[in-house]
Amino acid sequence: MNKRRFSDIVPITGMVLFWAITPVTIAWVKADFSLTFQVWLRYLSSSAVLWAVVIINKKLRLELSIIKQKSGYFLSRMLVIAICTISFQLFYTYCFFLIQPAFGILLYQSQAVFSLLTGAIFITAERKLLKSGTTITAIVMAVSGALAVILFKDEKVGFSMNAGVFMALLAAVSWSFVGLTTRMWLTDHLPPVLIVTIIFSMVSIILTPFAFLTGEAVIGNPGILKWTVLIGSGLLGIAGGQGLYYYLLPRIGIIIAASVQLLVPFATGILSYFFFGETINLIQITGGLTLLYGCRIIIKNKNKLQI
Repeated sequence: MNKRRFSDIVPITGMVLFWAITPVTIAWVKADFSLTFQVWLRYLSSSAVLWAVVIINKKLRLELSIIKQKSGYFLSRMLVIAICTISFQLFYTYCFFLIQPAFGILLYQSQAVFSLLTGAIFITAERKLLKSGTTITAIVMAVSGALAVILFKDEKVGFSMNAGVFMALLAAVSWSFVGLTTRMWLTDHLPPVLIVTIIFSMVSIILTPFAFLTGEAVIGNPGILKWTVLIGSGLLGIAGGQGLYYYLLPRIGIIIAASVQLLVPFATGILSYFFFGETINLIQITGGLTLLYGCRIIIKNKNKLQI
């Protein structure tokens, strides 16, 4: 058991670092590539790598026949999820055009609260969570923590609900719908790798005309390094991060896997400090910890009901 836990340290560390690097890379290349082009290229490169995995994996190739047999059911639902994913990724990426990475990724963790609330609308079992005093307390903690991060700037109250904050929260809401629709329609039918491969492909196809027809795609003068960073952020953050998450899920369980994600803001904060000199004051750190702790309680309560 100890050997197995030790063997999971490398993929866990990789998952956290891959997701932590993404906001920093987005902010670093934002002056050189348009918003839509960034999102399009990251999903295109990710889907290309994932298709290579599917093609060389015999089991995944066989699973494709299920989609062919029930293409009307799966593809229509995947299209809805792809649109939700586009909404999420545009809001998520744009927030790092406007606010610093550590600040934005911390606010994005509020998606645990939004996932619970959207789930309660459509899933009966999740409504039971809202009747739990522990869950209500956790929601209050998470919301209070998020408000502290937003409001207390320079250790004094200052309302800073700017567009970047709004984008981060909209990204969290959008992601809650991605998770909800995927769980309701697909997870009991198809392997996760195949699901994300097809959805990522749909995202890149839908975004193709918008990436080139809505304005200049390359707006700066990026060298080979920035092109590499942009493509690499897609491969690491989207294909790598999500691939490792699905790999770890059956090995370490949903509580640990989801809780580990809450480490991402700390890793992003360290990277953002070195790249951009970003700092978060003591009150915001306290609020951030309260937000993350509230999210972890929500994750644990959801797992107790196995939903």
